[in-house]
Amino acid sequence: MLDQIDLDLALSKREYRQLLPALQARLYDMEQAVLEARVPVLIVFEGWAGTAKVRTISVLSSRLDPRGLRVYPITPPRTYEQQYPWLYRFWLKLPAYGEIAVFDRSWYREMLAERVRGGDSARWRQRCEDVVTMERQLEDDGAEIIKLWFHISKKEQRQRFKRLTTNPLTAYQVTEEDRWQHRHYAAYADAVEDMLARTNTAQAPWHVIPATDKHYARVAMLKAVLVTLEERLGRRTVPLDETARAEGLDDAGAAFRGVNGTGQRNLPVSMTLTTTQPVTPSILKRVDLTQRSDEKSYSRTIKQLQARLHLLGLQLYQQQRPAVLVFEGWDAAGKGGTIQRLTAELDPRSYIVHAIAAPAGEDKVRHYLYRFWRRLPPRGQFAIFDRSWYGRVLVERVEGFARPDEWRRAYAEINEFERQLIDFGTIICKFWMHIGPEEQLRRFEARKNVPYKAWKLTTEDWRNREKWPLYEEAADEMLLRTSTPAAPWTIVEAEDKRFARVKVLRTLVQRLESELGKVSLR
Repeated sequence: MLDQIDLDLALSKREYRQLLPALQARLYDMEQAVLEARVPVLIVFEGWAGTAKVRTISVLSSRLDPRGLRVYPITPPRTYEQQYPWLYRFWLKLPAYGEIAVFDRSWYREMLAERVRGGDSARWRQRCEDVVTMERQLEDDGAEIIKLWFHISKKEQRQRFKRLTTNPLTAYQVTEEDRWQHRHYAAYADAVEDMLARTNTAQAPWHVIPATDKHYARVAMLKAVLVTLEERLGRRTVPLDETARAEGLDDAGAAFRGVNGTGQRNLPVSMTLTTTQPVTPSILKRVDLTQRSDEKSYSRTIKQLQARLHLLGLQLYQQQRPAVLVFEGWDAAGKGGTIQRLTAELDPRSYIVHAIAAPAGEDKVRHYLYRFWRRLPPRGQFAIFDRSWYGRVLVERVEGFARPDEWRRAYAEINEFERQLIDFGTIICKFWMHIGPEEQLRRFEARKNVPYKAWKLTTEDWRNREKWPLYEEAADEMLLRTSTPAAPWTIVEAEDKRFARVKVLRTLVQRLESELGKVSLR
């Protein structure tokens, strides 16, 4: 693939000066169009060391409004970043809707560095799959991802390194990593070929740009960006000539990319349906809500479980494993009280409880998973979610805050998200706190008459009761589609609060012991 690229393509300085102002002016107009259409744009600059990516990025950014643009220089992960799943630091850098993020190197840098230095082949394939998954999730949410690979030969790279190192003012630009890459050019090229093949998709294709001539490379880059954005937004003004294609891997037009003139991606017919049918007889209707806890043994049992959980928290820290606990369920089902008993004997430095409400601020203008990626626990700590990413297939589905195509694809997105956490070593426990509508009504009425509890009861809680069948149907489908062997759901019979608390703590202790090893109170 790479050896078929014509590296002799060039532009004269005169041609470059004639083309550049018009392209930069058009790019400024497209930035405004991106803002109006609220399309988040990610532009990835990858390529060989010595291809002057920083100067090329300057050509891109110099005429843009800096308020809608952010450039991220990506270095090897820092110590604190290694405390999280490997894509965590890139999710934190996602652009808001209508903004442009430029990555000087990206997630592909880490992948390639690991591959060429003898990384495990299975891990390499998994990393490629992780990246395709992330890019597809962002594209499905409306993002445009433009991936550029700047290509030069080994001979050209050697000549550029020589020019840089002979000048004391530029010698620092050639790093030891760059020299290592040059010495292993052939192996690196093989890894690049494999990466391009595995991660080149219709939604996020690679554009391979011959970079021997800097003028040609810069114009090709600008045209590749412009053509992609104009196809997306239906504003074609730059001809798709040979320079615009930039020897890219993708020659597809709007139909192949699946976009229409409004800037929105076309959806398969199967994703435009507005009704759904129950996928299985109700799971929740079969739950036995008559179970009760013995009051005499409750205090002793809960204290024993809390003590074991305290020791397991120490084990979690010593083994540097993160843990994610998810609490979903009906309003007034006792999530808050259960979380209080769960954390009572934990080291307060070892956990954080996230009370998830409607997204606001930065969370509201990005992919819905963004706010959960940035709340993940580091190694050795707990993150407890009172409500979670499952809101996409529950309240957002029922209340119409998410379109049918959005919540339908969320089942797969959630499973992929949790799979990446598990691959990192995260222990995930998910609890559905279940009560019946009569018990919920009784608790609502009781809350009204207790001053220190009345604040918990809102008009939204009463309104949600009217949609109980819809929420039950959504919860049934959620439990069916997102309960996996590595992250199963536990349905907690919660009409008796003591029984519910004991079941949650016992389940959590058993799960942690299966992952970390048993603990003894003696």
